[in-house]
Amino acid sequence: MMNPIAKEAYTWLGTPHVNQAKVKGKGVDCGMLLIACLEGAGCVKPGEIVVEPYSNEWHLHHSAEWFLHIVEHWCELVPLDDLQEGDFLLYKFGRCVSHGAVYVGNNHVIHALVDQGVIMSDLNDVMFLDAKGKSRLHGVYRFRRKETA
Repeated sequence: MMNPIAKEAYTWLGTPHVNQAKVKGKGVDCGMLLIACLEGAGCVKPGEIVVEPYSNEWHLHHSAEWFLHIVEHWCELVPLDDLQEGDFLLYKFGRCVSHGAVYVGNNHVIHALVDQGVIMSDLNDVMFLDAKGKSRLHGVYRFRRKETA
């Protein structure tokens, strides 16, 4: 049985890239895709994860790890050799972590690209490498149910 987060990611394939959007079939960016998958899988309530407005070029001009901090609040870092369907892979582009993808199994991720929208890529796609051929992968994160007080 497929992980519900990964299953939800498939339903977003073909959605155009629109910065800060989260409307299936109309527009989403890579970060909002992660949130949409958690919502669609029933892991969090719609609107439970709040994100302040941001520029799609934040990573080019700032070093603050705001995207990473949001993911770390809801997910735990896991070793790459424990990669499972539904895990989030975070990549560093520019000065900080600025791209996210959902692992869907069989060495594939689903993610949103500015010029292509939501697509499926191989884990070894060259876009995930820097100019020196080094992986841009920052870490693998797994959703954890947040404790309620």
